[in-house]
Amino acid sequence: MDNTFSKKYTIEIYDVDSNYRCKYSSLMNYLWDVVVSQSDSLGETDNGLINNCAWVLLKYDLTIIEYPKFRDTITVETDIVGIKKLYGYRSFTIKTSEGTLIASGISTAVLIDINKRRPVRISPEQCKLYGIEKELEENIPLDDFIQLEGYKYSKDYRTRHSDIDINQHVNNVKYLEMAVDTLPRTILNTSEISNIKVLYKKEALDEASLHVCSDVIENKKGHLTTLHTIIDLTHDKLLTKLELKWRKI
Repeated sequence: MDNTFSKKYTIEIYDVDSNYRCKYSSLMNYLWDVVVSQSDSLGETDNGLINNCAWVLLKYDLTIIEYPKFRDTITVETDIVGIKKLYGYRSFTIKTSEGTLIASGISTAVLIDINKRRPVRISPEQCKLYGIEKELEENIPLDDFIQLEGYKYSKDYRTRHSDIDINQHVNNVKYLEMAVDTLPRTILNTSEISNIKVLYKKEALDEASLHVCSDVIENKKGHLTTLHTIIDLTHDKLLTKLELKWRKI
């Protein structure tokens, strides 16, 4: 059984930044939309839910080779890599209308009971839908991040009602936006993200007080890596780790 699924998107005016290039946040939204679209097409989900359960993202590792521009048409494809215990793994590619690869990556997710807020095992019926015959030999690493030892930049945020998604917690892309927003304009105006690695450890709810810490590492060739952590001050817990690589525009 073919585990791949693809969907076309046109880059609209609300998807782009001030330079008419697709925003990294829009790319991340396309990745999640294609997952929900595949699940719905297979009959696994109804509007993203599976018998009162939902897939919750744990990690993204996405490399962006080139950003599409306003009114470009792209194809986002996802492929089921496999499962291991409670974890489900997917790969992604994004291609231009000419078939040129402009982004690729992998994600890790877990199925959560919405009411109990606890992980549940992937059912044999779901495995059959995706053509999964057996588990992977081993887990794909989760917490393989450079550790943030100190930080140069920080900001506090109060989560807003508009940050909350259908899972009743802060949408995953919002954390990425918060982290990037701590960085100086000297980076944001001259560089673009070439790799996004995000680990979601805990969820944040409406009206939570968050603290975002960021540091910048520059190697001998002048390439930048930024490290970020997001902490929920309301409940004193680590929510998210991020590791972003940048290249000059």
